[in-house]
Amino acid sequence: MKMPANIKDIFEKERIHQLATASKNGEPNCSYVGAKYLLDDETIIIVDNFMKKTLKNILENPNVAIAIIREKETYQIKGTCEYLTKGPIYEEARKWMKAKGDRYPAKGALLIKVTDIFYSTSDEKAGLSI
Repeated sequence: MKMPANIKDIFEKERIHQLATASKNGEPNCSYVGAKYLLDDETIIIVDNFMKKTLKNILENPNVAIAIIREKETYQIKGTCEYLTKGPIYEEARKWMKAKGDRYPAKGALLIKVTDIFYSTSDEKAGLSI
């Protein structure tokens, strides 16, 4: 699913988002992510620097959700995730992260294909697909 311009703008310009994952048994986990960028209109890259529970969950269950927020404009992006540790997309993500500092290990890259986007506002649109 292609992300509209306003959602891409929030994703790119807001510093931190919340990434939700679940284990194969359905145990939820939510973590803050800031090492992220858009590969294209349908694909999100998140760099794994220090993930533990999040990585375990992704390897067991590729379904993820990301909450993005700018003031009162909020959305939930759902997608499927592939964990990369080699190849051109991983190398690009590693180079991007290393440009921000050597303290970031860039162990892997989460390649998230957007499947759905929902309104998360507290009004009549809450939960509706965009």
